[in-house]
Amino acid sequence: MSEMSSPDTSVTTAEAPPARPPFIERLSDSLQNVVKALIGSNRRPPRRFRSLLNGTYLGHPLHPVVTDIPIGAWTVAVVLDIIWLVSPTANAWAANAALGAVAVGFLASLIAFASGWADWSDTYGAERTTGIYHGLLMTSAIILYLISGVLRFTNPAHDTVVAAVLAFAGYAVVAIAGYLGGDMVYAKGTNVNHTAWEFGGEDYEAVLPEKDVADNKLYRVTVSGVPVLLVSLGGKYSAISSTCTHAGGPLDEGELQKGDVVQCPWHGSRFELRTGRVRTGPATIAQPRYDVRVRDGMIELKRMGGH
Repeated sequence: MSEMSSPDTSVTTAEAPPARPPFIERLSDSLQNVVKALIGSNRRPPRRFRSLLNGTYLGHPLHPVVTDIPIGAWTVAVVLDIIWLVSPTANAWAANAALGAVAVGFLASLIAFASGWADWSDTYGAERTTGIYHGLLMTSAIILYLISGVLRFTNPAHDTVVAAVLAFAGYAVVAIAGYLGGDMVYAKGTNVNHTAWEFGGEDYEAVLPEKDVADNKLYRVTVSGVPVLLVSLGGKYSAISSTCTHAGGPLDEGELQKGDVVQCPWHGSRFELRTGRVRTGPATIAQPRYDVRVRDGMIELKRMGGH
């Protein structure tokens, strides 16, 4: 009996096209490109407008500082609106005061709006997704308060009730957005100092032989388990934490620029190597510094302050 070969049952299938990113991801990509263009993220240093919105000159992120003003003002407006609604005739003063509170909150919210979107433009992953929901909700609240304020100003006798309802709705939206903003900071670590938990030893530690260190080259060394950036500039040594305070980027993989400056490879923050001071945002916190000495041909480092 002749041996029969089994038929070839394999089927050639076309390779499936890559899955399209979700709508929120596509929206985030587009919005980040727009925001970066508006604030000058891709311009050459010093990128002053971007640094201003990030809070670099303040030494602290600007956004959480200014958000307290609209939240506080709109809280006052809620209380005043309730007083007016309870007794419109007797408490007519409350309606006028509420208009002032809504206006103050709206003006301050414009700064919070700009600084918040500037900070968000450097996020990615889960924090970016949470951030866009936070930003869109806050933008909706600002619009609600704008309409409420216009109604109060143009026809207060007729439209105060509608304006108050819009303000109550805006306040509810602010509360939800605030929850998401807190989640970004406390759960996802957005805009926290990424060197805050770095500890330094009490003694100098040898890291490299001096003969192995060339001028104008970035070296990553370890001191007490902490990555440190070491540089020799004209024979003078400087050392700062290698972890960018803004988002944790590796400064040792960054760019050494003219004038004693290193630029982070992730978001373009620039730091002075000798002082650790921030020169360009989005970073707002200076880099921890390390004292450098040479003994017996070895370069030794110790964190300044020990923590």
